[in-house]
Amino acid sequence: MEKLGRILKTVFLALMLMVVMCMHVQAQPRISEIPTFIYLQLTPNPVGVNQQVYVIVFFSNPPPTAGGLGYGITPGDRYENVTVHITRPDGTKEMLGPAISDAVGGLYFTYVPNQVGTYVFRAVYPGEILDGKSSVQPIPGPTGRSLWGAKMLPSTSDPVTLVVQQEPVRGYVSPPLPNEYWTRPIYATNYEWAKLGGSWYGLRAPAFAWTGMYDAMGNFNPYSPAPNTPHILWTKPTHFGGQPGLPIEASTESNFMTTSILVYYFEPIILNGILYYTKLAGPTSIVQGWEAVDLHTGQVLWSKPAGKTGGEVLRMGQILKYHSIQEFGCWTFLWGMPKPAVFAAPAWFAVYDAYTGTFLANITNVVSTNFIVDTESRYPGSLLAWYVRAGRLYKWNSTRLMMNKSFDMITIRPTGTYDWSAGIEWSVPIPTTYQGASISLSVAAVTPKVVLLRYSPPLETWLQFNQGWQITVGVDAKTGAVLWGPKNQTLPYLHAVFFVAAKEDAYVLLDKDTFEAYGYSLLNGEKIWGPVKLQCNAMSHIWVSGDIAYGKVFIWDYGGYVNCLDLKTGQLLWTFTRGSAGYDTPYGTYMLWGYGTHSIADGKLFLFEGKMYDPPMCPNLRLLALNVEDGSLVWNILFHGGRSPAAVADSMLVAWNCYDAQIYCFGKGPTETTVTATPEVITEGGSVLIKGTVMDISPGTKQNGVVERFPKGLPAAADGDMKAWMEYVYMQQPRPDKVEGVKVKLYAINEKGTSVYIGETTTDPLNGGIFSFSWSPQQPGTYTITALFEGSESYWRSYSSTAVTVTPAPPPAPASATPQHGS
Repeated sequence: MEKLGRILKTVFLALMLMVVMCMHVQAQPRISEIPTFIYLQLTPNPVGVNQQVYVIVFFSNPPPTAGGLGYGITPGDRYENVTVHITRPDGTKEMLGPAISDAVGGLYFTYVPNQVGTYVFRAVYPGEILDGKSSVQPIPGPTGRSLWGAKMLPSTSDPVTLVVQQEPVRGYVSPPLPNEYWTRPIYATNYEWAKLGGSWYGLRAPAFAWTGMYDAMGNFNPYSPAPNTPHILWTKPTHFGGQPGLPIEASTESNFMTTSILVYYFEPIILNGILYYTKLAGPTSIVQGWEAVDLHTGQVLWSKPAGKTGGEVLRMGQILKYHSIQEFGCWTFLWGMPKPAVFAAPAWFAVYDAYTGTFLANITNVVSTNFIVDTESRYPGSLLAWYVRAGRLYKWNSTRLMMNKSFDMITIRPTGTYDWSAGIEWSVPIPTTYQGASISLSVAAVTPKVVLLRYSPPLETWLQFNQGWQITVGVDAKTGAVLWGPKNQTLPYLHAVFFVAAKEDAYVLLDKDTFEAYGYSLLNGEKIWGPVKLQCNAMSHIWVSGDIAYGKVFIWDYGGYVNCLDLKTGQLLWTFTRGSAGYDTPYGTYMLWGYGTHSIADGKLFLFEGKMYDPPMCPNLRLLALNVEDGSLVWNILFHGGRSPAAVADSMLVAWNCYDAQIYCFGKGPTETTVTATPEVITEGGSVLIKGTVMDISPGTKQNGVVERFPKGLPAAADGDMKAWMEYVYMQQPRPDKVEGVKVKLYAINEKGTSVYIGETTTDPLNGGIFSFSWSPQQPGTYTITALFEGSESYWRSYSSTAVTVTPAPPPAPASATPQHGS
């Protein structure tokens, strides 16, 4: 449907331009009647019964007083009350419409025929009197005022027949999802492959950071697959990491500094399979530049000065889908800003082309806020923000801002300087008093449907306990209308009540002192469940964090507990903990870090163990991947989380490790399978030895520290042993005593094309990834032998072939006569 709309707009624009070029320059007498010409096109034609048909109606000229070329509700007349009359094969009739055209004289309907046979369609326009207005825009426009009062004459299209057949009409079928290694770009007609992609926008900053979170609602990426094993594709250092060596004695606090909350290290943004981050240096986080890295290969695509000023940091990324009569498709932008001081807001943003890093435009007088991606409007990918200033709630739209300098809203061309206010979609007053007392509502959470405003001041700035109440208001995120509130609700007096998350029509609070959770409706503000007691230990009360996804709320804490509750009922669904930490930490628990450093994607909750601020840097901490349905551990690997979340995009996960100050990219890797058969020529009845290897050829296998240890290649390993294998290969951990290999299936095809299944064998990673199999062909001939590794959760498939010839066995030698001896 979108494609047809774009074609129509192109046709109508061309027609309009032709009309403009053909206009006479000299003065014309006043026009009282204007002929019209209406046309109708059906597609597809023929079509199968019960399949959808597009009924395209257009006029030879745009409405003569229509103002504007864009999709907006522009002034001027339209062709009104257009109908399509249909005669079915059985002689019965029906009508589509009435409907109104757009500014260039086009419209369309959809229709599903339910009878086999021939249909007849006619489009009818009844005519009208021009007055510069339309039913969708009652305010008259400035175009064609001399024609007001003229009569647009009726017109009827020629009849068009539609042939409906029993057999369905087949359209283009997108290629299925790949079972082999793939890279960007995704071919434009591979629509299914879009499920492999996804982005990580950085639309919100974790605590003490500039960017790195998915969006204003949290770190849930609902679109991208995520790794099911800790297979490492590549690593890349950003700073000195690990132990410096003597004379500085090695200990849990002698590592190169990677856990300070005052130093910026790495904050990810991912667009179109490219990882972007600001390069930073030294104790004061001096901005060195920006880097763009291919997520699939680890290759640096470009490394440039940090924006136009040379001192900017990356704030967020954006992919905008824009559709007008002039053009359609997606643009990709990076947003930069001046490096702010701690807790300070930026004064301006700058917009850059993400492919090259080229400067495009400035935005001044910006407001410090968080953003979400608009997926419901005419321009998917627009950045939306809501914020409070001076007793008013504002909604801001990046596309509205960028169209501010666009000719009649038909292109997106960010250029020059914009004022932030040009992107304001609306502002509405919000309550500033409640029952005579002054209140100061702020945005507690945003969702595509509801903006939650909340006021619950602590007694002092740095004290978390509240005064025993909260005042909340729910506002329609699209219109600004107050949905409910203000509501004054009681909270546990002088308790530390923590706002966990808001999403999916609910928000959740946690009493950190009693470790009880409460659920509230975003649709009416009422409490829907709670208190619900969560499992915890003493350390759990120090810090908690959480997010919402898949109809569940996840709450994790400094004591190492993860509690999952049903968002609608508050039922405790599961609890996860790694148990006692022994001597690994001073606290007896494996601390789960918060501050927005988690990730949720593809049915998995990714959490870092670790902590910031003070020593020690505890050993044996992990990056955890939990199954959101039952809390089971999907995978884990030796890892100390930092101050930014693991970013999930393009089926990969990117995270920064405090243990060695390196970026790690996890995901499925490409493989190479080899096979030989010896001897190549055998005699019928003999055996051939089939042997070969399956190697991991991910980019990291060629990087320093790996290629020297595995000069003949890195063998592939089974998913179940991936943690120990990757820790050995990339993290300098001990070589495992036992590592299971991958399964290889062997096939043979004879000269007639008949396939024979030979058998299955397993590689041996600790002995070069080799596999072997002895086979005795049953028939003479030449065979093509194929070794197939079907892939796993860690690797993509690969195969290789060789050949062997089997010659007929020679006939048996005749038996010699036995001599007879006389008596």
